[in-house]
Amino acid sequence: MSIERCGFVFYRFLFMSNKMLTAENLRGVWAFVLTPWDEKGRLDEDALGGNVAYQCGCGVHGIYTTSSSGEFFAMDFDEFSRLVDICTEEAKKANMPIQIGCGGVDTKSIVKQAEYACVRGADAIQVIFPYYTKLTIEEAVGFFKDVAEACGDVPLVHYNTSYAKLTLGADDYLRLANCVPTLIGTKLTKGDPLWFTNVCQRVPGLSHFSGEYTFVADFVGGAKGIYSWLAVTNPSLTLRWYEACVDGDWNRAIEIQRRVNLYKVCVKSKWHGTSNAAINKTDAVINPNIKSNLTVRAPYKSCTLSDVEAARRWAKDNFSELLEL
Repeated sequence: MSIERCGFVFYRFLFMSNKMLTAENLRGVWAFVLTPWDEKGRLDEDALGGNVAYQCGCGVHGIYTTSSSGEFFAMDFDEFSRLVDICTEEAKKANMPIQIGCGGVDTKSIVKQAEYACVRGADAIQVIFPYYTKLTIEEAVGFFKDVAEACGDVPLVHYNTSYAKLTLGADDYLRLANCVPTLIGTKLTKGDPLWFTNVCQRVPGLSHFSGEYTFVADFVGGAKGIYSWLAVTNPSLTLRWYEACVDGDWNRAIEIQRRVNLYKVCVKSKWHGTSNAAINKTDAVINPNIKSNLTVRAPYKSCTLSDVEAARRWAKDNFSELLEL
């Protein structure tokens, strides 16, 4: 074993949590961590640390960073590494599992992020394919092998987003899982319950997670949990929703689903920002315990305080449970 690899294993041991994530125990409600910028456009470290500490105390099953909602594409490596430092430190204080999202335009940059996150104690790496040029499936498998080798025993979760151009299906996951034993799960937000069910039924060895707008149908189809903006807006509501599905309380689960979808159609579709980062940052600050301004980095347009106020007015009349923390 090389000196570099010995160092990796040693620091991984120092920072790792008590229980390794596996396909069997990766379950439940995972809340995203927004990336707050200060008035000068820098990472707001105080807000970030406070938000993560708050989220770790809300009862969710895990947290994850630097997804599309967390603006992974808008930060350099120094900012990424500082964000990872703060988030992993707060998560470990609370014994909260944390996944770190890693994405970029080539293998080298993504591996650099993943290696750093592993050293700092990430419980899993949430991987996004290089997104500028569409990969072939052969290139995708090779990419995952390279990331898995860099991460050692740290498990991987694939964020199967259309932003990366290549969308994997059941056949692809069967091939990938066979080649990459540390792949334990997926984040599938395509919004097609029949497609989701097919992946779950044909690839039961991975833990497949859904998003909000088809959650109940996806849970019936085999989803083990949800990667969620709603779990930042209102953690307790999201946990009750998940528990209703686990308990088979379908009347309750479907009613929450109806209101979540109405919120999307009647409120969020009218906000000024249209990127995931702008929309989900606004979702988050509807919770008064989350501290951040609404700014997302250029060229993307931010939402406004009027969007927050409109959301709260609508929720008060149509979805009061959203505001009941």
